[in-house]
Order: sequence, then C-alpha cells, then structure tokens
Amino acid sequence: MQDMWEFNKSYQAPIEQHPAEVSRGLDLKDPVLFDKCLGDDDCYADLLRFFEDEIAEKGVPDVIREYVLKGDDRANDIFCRMYTDLVHPIIHLGYALEFQQPSLVAEALAAACVHDNWPKEFLLPTEKYVRSNTGVPSRPLLQMIDSLHHDPAIASAVKDSDPFNKIRDGLLKRVTAKQLVPYLAQFQVRPTPEDLQRGMSDMMHTCAYMMGAAQRPGKREAIDFALLHSVTLSVFYPAILAQDWLSDHEKSRLLEAKARVDAVIYAGCGCPPLYPTRIVNYVPRRPEDGWAELFHRSIIYRDEGHVVKLIRALFSLEQLGETAPDFPIAKRDFAKIAHMTLDSVERACETDGHKMPENMIKAVVKEVGQGGEMVVSNMMRWVFYGGLDKAWEYVPDLEISAPESH
Repeated sequence: MQDMWEFNKSYQAPIEQHPAEVSRGLDLKDPVLFDKCLGDDDCYADLLRFFEDEIAEKGVPDVIREYVLKGDDRANDIFCRMYTDLVHPIIHLGYALEFQQPSLVAEALAAACVHDNWPKEFLLPTEKYVRSNTGVPSRPLLQMIDSLHHDPAIASAVKDSDPFNKIRDGLLKRVTAKQLVPYLAQFQVRPTPEDLQRGMSDMMHTCAYMMGAAQRPGKREAIDFALLHSVTLSVFYPAILAQDWLSDHEKSRLLEAKARVDAVIYAGCGCPPLYPTRIVNYVPRRPEDGWAELFHRSIIYRDEGHVVKLIRALFSLEQLGETAPDFPIAKRDFAKIAHMTLDSVERACETDGHKMPENMIKAVVKEVGQGGEMVVSNMMRWVFYGGLDKAWEYVPDLEISAPESH
C-alpha cells in the first residue's frame, strides 16, 4: 500500500489548497441551507461533517434510510446522486458497508450530494412508470441492453465531438427520459430473497460480459473505462443485499437502479456491439495463471487502482452460480475476461502497446497540468466510450484477424 501511495502521490493536491475541504460551519440541519448545498463542491467539508455527526448520533442504518431511502423529495434526490459520476458515490458506500466503515458512509453521502444529478432524469421517471404500468414484463438485463443497441435514436445519440462526459453531455442531451424509460422499466426485481438473488446474478454476469465483449473488430483487446465502473460497483452488491437492516423492498430498489444506470452507461458509450467470441476464443498471454497470479499482477500493476478493483470484481463472480442457459458465455469465461484485462493494460505499457503520438502526450500533460501523466496513462491503457470510432484511435491493430460474430 505504501508503494502504491508513493507512486500516486505526485498528482495528489494538499488538502489546504482546496476550499471545499475546509468547513465553513454551515448549519445543515436547516433544510433550506441543506438543499442549497446540493450540487455545490464548496459545501463538501460541511456536508462531510454533517453526515459524520448524524451517523454518530443515529447510526449508519438510520442515516442511510433517512437521507437515501426514505422516499421523500430529499432522499429521492440523494438516492439518484449516488449513481452519478460513473457511480463513484455508491462505490464508496459499497466499501463502507462491506468493510463496516462509518466514516466512509459519511464521505460517500457528502460526495454524492456535491455532484450533479443526471441520473435523476431517468431513475425516478422509470420508477413512476413501473408503478403506473403494472403489466410491464421483466426481462434479463442483457435483453434490455440489446434493445437499446437496436434503437437507432439511442444507439446513434453519442458523438465523437461531444464533451468528455458523453453520458450527461451527449446521450442525455439528445435522448429524453420518455425514450429511455420504457426500456429501463424492463429490468424489475421482486422484493423477495429468491428474486433478489436472481436479479443480482443477472446484473453481475451481464455487466462483466458487456465490458469484456465490447471489443472492436481488427483491434487488440481493450477495456472500456466507463463500462468497467459498472463491474467495479457490482462487487459490492452481495454485501449491500446482505445488510439485515435493509428491507427487501429497499434492496430491490437499489438493485433495479444499479441495472438501469448500467444500461444508460452502455448507451452513453455508443451502444457498442458485443462479441462473445472475443471472450470465448481469447488466448491469454499467461494461460497458466490462476486467480492468485492474476491478483498478484493486478496488485503490483502501476496505476491508480482501477485494475486491482476490476480483477477483484471479476473474481467475485466465482461466488455465483452458472450463467443462464441462453447467456452468451459460461461462468468459466469470466476468468478469461480477467486475463484479457491484465494482458491489455500490461501490453499498453510496452513499446508497441499504443499508438498515441508523442505530441499528443505532451499536449495532454500540458493541458491537464498536475496529474497529466496519470491521465495520459489511462488514455493508453483503456478505451473511453468504445462504441465510437475515435475511442479506438490509439489501440494497435490485431496481429491476426479472426472472424467475429455478435
């Protein structure tokens, strides 16, 4: 841990340089003032202290229920914010619940509150749609994703020219909630232990498959940075659904929201075609490596932590049963996705591992400033919004092309 901290500290900024890290003593028990802080980075330190005090007084379950799951306007707003910023707030909450860290609960809630709230555009309308249309059938997540892929208005909504956050500033600028909701409503989970397990397995299998199969014909394997966050959040759902203080209704709501956001992230990546043969036929560079060796490679890999989190998330699928009979890959194939992940990010560090020109590297470092080298490294090791042609611009061609089908 110390070694990785030393590797990453160059782009970390001292706390005292950030006004948002210094509490201004705001009285956030005042609901009007609390609401004004939503979406405001400068309120982070005050929100963090507020949630720390609330947890000390009431405990984690009551705070999460009051501020995330209660169902009133404020809780619904924060519930949706938990899934913003490539789902980072609820990833942090997942760590907090799995490892029983109340301080991380406060951090996750504060972080959610200061982010923008694009998930609210479709999550709450989808819940309302399901309540008003009780006959909507539930379908597997992969079928819903396939429907998005075959809707021309949705599949073509994101453009190479869109700003970097292509989900918020591309997809959701051109596709309305009215267009998305009938699709998103198709993933439903009944509030029973049996259906919660079914829905969780469906979601976890589908997210990992979606990420691994989103390849580009003629290009070396690469993992989509946006899609990988759906997988690194999945790992926490067994722990989230194991919380005995959550009702089955609350668990089903958290699970449905997760899958619906996964689908929107997929659409925000340009609805990339999925190629199961790229997984099933993948030949690892080190086929003798088992999970222990894969974990070791991920732990010593020089990045800011995404690789080891992703390998852990893929390993978590071992606790689930076999995939559904009509699923494109078998349970054993998820280990191949782990191999593909490590092979691709390790290869990106080699001499011929990327095609990013030197002048582009220098320009990015100059533009970003502190942390520029980290940004460049991520641009080399991942693709971003892989349904778009430009995403694959710096990925080398496959040495030998094989027929692919999807």
